[in-house]
Amino acid sequence: MATITALSTGLQTITATGVVTPTAGVDVSSMADATICVEVVSLTASKTARVQLEDTANGWTASAALAVFDFIGQMGQGGTAYSAGSYNPTTDKRSIRKYQLPNSNIDVASGKVRLNVTAIDSGSELLLNAWIES
Repeated sequence: MATITALSTGLQTITATGVVTPTAGVDVSSMADATICVEVVSLTASKTARVQLEDTANGWTASAALAVFDFIGQMGQGGTAYSAGSYNPTTDKRSIRKYQLPNSNIDVASGKVRLNVTAIDSGSELLLNAWIES
């Protein structure tokens, strides 16, 4: 059975760029296998956000981008509507496996990962949840 480790401190409401809490990242130094999941529960209609997965092995004095996820609103704005041309998904979930990140610091001494919102449209509200399955 997989162990779930929070990559965000619960559901985060984000309105500006910056590192997602916990800013110190999550220790992945002993994870032999991992699936990293990022789920956007809500994003303002017609707005965009870019979320970057970063890793380090030296306490964030240097970091590298492992993956970049682009999201476009509208999500979670009143459920789903199935009438022609108006389907709105309630969430948008992205995931990536360790084997897809061959140069990552997962299962490396002092390895940590975190999320960083590197772009978000002005006037946007992004509700995000993230976790690691190992």
